[in-house]
Amino acid sequence: MTNKEIAGVLKETSSLIELTGGNPFRSRAMANAGRTIQRLEDSVADLLEEGTLTDVRGIGSGLQDQLGQLLRTGSFDVREELLNSVPPGLLDMLAVKGLGAKKVRTLWKTMGIQTLDELESAAAAGQIAELEGFGAKSEASILESVEALRRYRKRRHFADACSRAEKLSERLLELPGVRRVEFIGELRRRLETVAEIGLIVGVDSDEAEEPLHERFGAGSGSIADGRLVLEDTLQDGFPVRVLVVPVERFGTELFEATGSESFVSAWQERFGSPPPESEESDVFKAADATPVPPELREEPIIIDRAVAGDLPALIADSDLRGTLHNHSTYSDGAHSLREMAEAARGMGLTYFGICDHSRSLRIASGLSIEEVQRQQEEIADLNEEFAADDGDEFRIFSGTESDILSDGSLDYPDDVLATFDFVVASVHVGFNMTEAEATDRVVRAVENPYTRILGHPTGRLLLRREGYPLDHEAVLDACAEHGVAVELNANPYRLDLDWRWIGAATGRGILISINPDAHAVDQLAYTRWGVAVARKGGLTPADCLNTMSVERFSDWIQSGKR
Repeated sequence: MTNKEIAGVLKETSSLIELTGGNPFRSRAMANAGRTIQRLEDSVADLLEEGTLTDVRGIGSGLQDQLGQLLRTGSFDVREELLNSVPPGLLDMLAVKGLGAKKVRTLWKTMGIQTLDELESAAAAGQIAELEGFGAKSEASILESVEALRRYRKRRHFADACSRAEKLSERLLELPGVRRVEFIGELRRRLETVAEIGLIVGVDSDEAEEPLHERFGAGSGSIADGRLVLEDTLQDGFPVRVLVVPVERFGTELFEATGSESFVSAWQERFGSPPPESEESDVFKAADATPVPPELREEPIIIDRAVAGDLPALIADSDLRGTLHNHSTYSDGAHSLREMAEAARGMGLTYFGICDHSRSLRIASGLSIEEVQRQQEEIADLNEEFAADDGDEFRIFSGTESDILSDGSLDYPDDVLATFDFVVASVHVGFNMTEAEATDRVVRAVENPYTRILGHPTGRLLLRREGYPLDHEAVLDACAEHGVAVELNANPYRLDLDWRWIGAATGRGILISINPDAHAVDQLAYTRWGVAVARKGGLTPADCLNTMSVERFSDWIQSGKR
C-alpha cells in the first residue's frame, strides 16, 4: 500500500468522523496525519518495520497501531466501525463539489438523502435550495457536479493508469512464452485520462493457440478477429484488456490497437489493411511514410504529414534543462529550499525556479514581504555556494506564484514584484466566474509588466472539477502580445494548459513552460507527465521555455522586463 493510498484512507476516516458527529479534534488530527504521510519520502511500511514511525510528527502509538493493521488487512477497526455507522452512499456524496462532510451530514440527517441518485433527485426538485446554508446556486452546482462525477467515474488519470500498467507489464513478461509487452489504445497515445488499461502481449506462435486466460490470471478470455482478448479488472474495478498475439505479427497488431478508430480507419482506407509485420516501423515503411509517434495518432490529418515527411521532432524528457514553478517550506512545500534545489541539481538540471505562494493565499502559507526578502537572501547565499564548485553552472532563480486577484492585479506591490527574477501568475480562488469575467481577469494579469508565465491557465483538476470558463483565443492573444509564456502544469491532476491548445499557443510564438508545480522533491519528476501530454500537442524543444540553457533563460527573463 503506497503512502498516497494510506493518506487517502486517513482523510476518508477524518470525513467519516465528521459524518458521524464525532470529535472534531480527532477528525482534524486524522486529516493532518494523512497530509503528513502523503508528503513522507520513506514508506510507512519501512518506518513501521524500523520502529521509527512515531518519530514522525503527529503520529502517536495509537495511530501507529492502526496503520499497522491497515497494512496487514487493508483497513483498521476504527474505520470499519465508522463505515458501518453510515450509509455507504454518503462516501460518494463527499466527492460532490462544494459538499464537505458537514453538508453531507446535514443532507443525510435533515432530508434522509443517502446516495447520489437521491441527491440528484432532490436537487432537480428544488428541495435542497430551501435548506439553510445551501441556496439556489449550491443546488445548481450540485446538479452539475453529480453529472460530472458520473462522467468521470469511468476514467482514470493517465499517471495512475500508467504506473499500474507498468507493473502489469513486468508480471506478464515473467510468464513462459511471452516475448514482448506494450501499451495500447488511449494509454499508449498518452491521453490525460483513460477508460481502461490496454496491453498487447507477443507470444511464441505455439503459445498463442492455447487458452491462456487462466495462466494470465484474467477473468475471461475470448477470440476476436483472430486475437485472444483477455479481460479483467483491477482490485478497484478498473477494466484491463490484454491482446495476445503471435510475435510474428506483433508490429501490425500494435499499430492497429494503438491509433484512434478514426486514425486507423483512415489509414486502412488509404493504404489497405497492413500485412503481418513483427515490427511496427515496417507498417509505416510499407506505406512509404514517416512513423507517426503514438501520441499524435488521434486525427487522420496527421497521416498527410507522415506521408510528406513533415512530422515535428517532439520534445523528450531529456530536453529539459531547468525546472520552474516549485514550492518549499517557505509556503506549503514539504522540503526546504536547499533540499528542493539540490534535488533538481542531482537530476542533472542546471537551474531551479522557486515560486512559493504569495501573501494572500493564507491557506497555503503565502509569503509576507519580509519572508520574500529572507528567501531571496538565502537564494543569494546558495547561488554563491553553488558557484564556488568548479564547473557547476547550477543556479536558483527567485520567483513567486503570485495569486491573480479578483480584479486581475497581482498579489504584491510593484516594488516587491520587481525584486523577483520572474513571476508566475495563477488563479487559486474565486472560480465562480462567467467566461467574460474569467477572461478579463486573466488577461489583466497577463498585461501586468511583471508577469512572465501564466500558471495553470484554467485551474482544472482532472476528474474532479472543470476549470473556470475561458476564452482561450483571447488569453493566448494577450500572451503573444506581451511576451508571456504559458505553463503546462505537469501535476497529473492538472495537465493544464490542455494539450489541445498547444498548437494554437506555439503558432502565435508563445513559449510553453513544462512545470512540475512540485511541493516535494519526488514531485520534481512530475515533468514526465507534462512532457507526455506536451508531445500530444506537437510540442518541440524549440517551443519549450525550460529547454533553454541557464544563460538563455536568464537572457529571456531580462528581455521581458518592461
